[in-house]
Amino acid sequence: MASILDKSRKHKLTISFLLIIVLFLSFGIFTINGLFTLGNLTKTIYEHPLVVSNASLNAALNMTKMHRGMKDVVLASFPDEIDAAMTAVDGYEKIVYQQLDIIRENILGEDGQTLEKQTRLLFIRWKPIREEVGRLLRSGTRQDAVLITKGKGADHVAKLEARMLALTSYARNKAAGFLAFAERRQSNFEKITIALTLAGILLSVIIAYNATNRALESEKVLLDEKNKLQKALDEIKTLRGIIPICSHCKQIRDDEGIWNRIEEYVHAHSEASFSHSICPDCMIKYYSEYAPEDADAKEGE
Repeated sequence: MASILDKSRKHKLTISFLLIIVLFLSFGIFTINGLFTLGNLTKTIYEHPLVVSNASLNAALNMTKMHRGMKDVVLASFPDEIDAAMTAVDGYEKIVYQQLDIIRENILGEDGQTLEKQTRLLFIRWKPIREEVGRLLRSGTRQDAVLITKGKGADHVAKLEARMLALTSYARNKAAGFLAFAERRQSNFEKITIALTLAGILLSVIIAYNATNRALESEKVLLDEKNKLQKALDEIKTLRGIIPICSHCKQIRDDEGIWNRIEEYVHAHSEASFSHSICPDCMIKYYSEYAPEDADAKEGE
């Protein structure tokens, strides 16, 4: 029975420790996965919405420089000045296309891609307006060139600025959405981490408590058995060695040199007790008048 109980306890302890191992393995996997997810979200925010937002701002800045450059074009007095101003505008145009390419590569969602295409198309349509201004200036019709720049050109630039603002807002909203999602994931991650940690601590405490109780119970059982054994040993009294006994009166000498009657000595050194009686021989020898007849016949033989 004790062996069966020991096996049952070992089985329960093994299961408990396996539960702890599984719990901490799950905690480790969950932690790694959570960190990996948060890292990907951070990378996505950095590589997409923030990149798009920065590119939109840079594109809008260079479009503004192009618009100011067109003002320098219409104010130029000589062909060389007009060509230099147009060359500067073309340089800003290349930068804007570079930024639009970055936006196209990194913008997320169909709405964002559509917005990028619309902005690019609108920017492409600005070039004929600028070229018309240049032709008018070279042909000597400065007044018409100024009117186009202030009118159609300015309206087109305003539409472009609105589109770039929409792109920037879209990218920022995406970034805000990712940040909100990352914060929710982080909050959930923290809650689950705390829950798993508390569960691990609680399970460890329960296992430690049970193991301690079982150890104390086992120690108590062993102590009880030891006490019972010691009590049994204390109660056992045996006669050992050579016992000095008188050859006549049969008294026994104890360790202190005192002679005791045999029944007193045996009673003191064992659990035996005496019940006095008379053997047949002594009955005939000392109490022949009370001896039965068959005992007399036996004595005569």
